[in-house]
Amino acid sequence: MTDIVVVGGGVIGLTAAAELLARGHRVEVWTRDDVRDTVSAVAAAVWYPYLAEPRERVDAWAKETHARLVELAAAPGSGVSLLPLVELFATATPSLTFLPPGVAVTRRDPRPFGAGYGAAIELAVPLCDTTVYLPWLRDLVVARGGAIVRRELADFEPAFAAASVVVNCTGLGARELCGDGSLVPVRGQVLCVDAIELPHGLIDDTDPAQPIYVLPRGGDVVLGGTAQRGVEDRDADPAATGAIRVACERHFPALAHTAIRGVKVGLRPFRPAVRLEVDPGSERPLIHDYGHGGSGFTLAWGCAVEVANLVDAFE
Repeated sequence: MTDIVVVGGGVIGLTAAAELLARGHRVEVWTRDDVRDTVSAVAAAVWYPYLAEPRERVDAWAKETHARLVELAAAPGSGVSLLPLVELFATATPSLTFLPPGVAVTRRDPRPFGAGYGAAIELAVPLCDTTVYLPWLRDLVVARGGAIVRRELADFEPAFAAASVVVNCTGLGARELCGDGSLVPVRGQVLCVDAIELPHGLIDDTDPAQPIYVLPRGGDVVLGGTAQRGVEDRDADPAATGAIRVACERHFPALAHTAIRGVKVGLRPFRPAVRLEVDPGSERPLIHDYGHGGSGFTLAWGCAVEVANLVDAFE
């Protein structure tokens, strides 16, 4: 049994903590923010690999996470559901290697969705309602015997004074904490509007500058979005709000009659490759798990398993 401090209380840190606790380790999560104020709370949180590299590792983590989330969709109160989703592609022959084996995919005619689409598929994917799932995940950590500590770090020394292993899940905060200049913020803005009946959700990433997604949750619909690389402004942009509404209403005209409940902005932590490794320059066991871009919820359980395997290898 190892004493571990997980630094960072977003979806990556909480999931890593939950997996480590399930293996019998003693775990504290040190977090600057309440889970409701993390970047994870802004995420659309649909299972879909996005803005994360390298593809081979990402696909493996995503498939493991998919299996876990499908299980959780059957767990009352988890906030996870299976959402019928249509994805649109520019090419007529999109690669679907990121999908787990056995996922049912229906090819659809792309023409009704507008000009410029080469293919459309429909499938069911896990969707995490962040307003429910993140508190549920926090409570799971506590129920398994973990502790949540509100604390901000300038370096890892206090964490090593409290534990023999430290797991760094600080997302964009690793720029300062680790001096990682490869981390780049990718600004994402989303709208939450009144819930309405929709036949399916939708993802359209054919324009890298404006990813379009419409994701109905239990009490609202999440509309997105933006992908502004290198932009650190956390204030809502009225022009982006208007562009998001126009893009989403083009696919679902009924959205024009919905009221906006809130506008949220988050900075996705992107780097050329997700950093999941034992720090080779640290004299003490320091595991990094950050840089997941727009795929935190999609990769969290797969990465948590790898983190736990690395911890177990120290014993």
